[in-house]
Amino acid sequence: MKKYIYLLAMIAFFSCKNKEAEVKTAPSQVADMPVVETTDLNETSSAVEVTFEDAGFTEIYNAYLDLKATLVNTDATKAQEAATIMLAKVGEKYKAADLVEALEKVSNTDAIKEQRMAFENVSMIVETLISENKITSGAVYKQYCPMAFNGKGAYWLSNSNEVRNPYFGDQMLKCGVVEEEIK
Repeated sequence: MKKYIYLLAMIAFFSCKNKEAEVKTAPSQVADMPVVETTDLNETSSAVEVTFEDAGFTEIYNAYLDLKATLVNTDATKAQEAATIMLAKVGEKYKAADLVEALEKVSNTDAIKEQRMAFENVSMIVETLISENKITSGAVYKQYCPMAFNGKGAYWLSNSNEVRNPYFGDQMLKCGVVEEEIK
């Protein structure tokens, strides 16, 4: 019996070896196809414009999204700039000292790790402000990464239901889940 199994295995081995393997070429490997590279890792196909009853808060939320995008793209210099712009938009109107403090931490360092840590606080505070401001169109997606900060986990807000992780950037771009849709 063992001889028959051995014989069948040998026949199968040699018959497969003589066949030419069919190789399929992926569209990205075809020479005639243009290669489209995107440098914005934050880009999604499902982003929606979000507006609030208070136009000033819409500007703050959009500045928050810009800050998140810079962290997704792991660009510490642009994160500093985005935090400074958001600080100017927060101004006196919202008198959120804790938000100002968190944004100053982002704008005063060029260390992406520290910026991401401060961004967690920015996200929590902006979420609180969203609950105080009526959304007139669109939706805000509260997203969560359980692996952020050595397994502690962290939340952020997005205008897309597609995850783009600001805590890991290109290292784990799509790590996370949509926890809540705020309308």
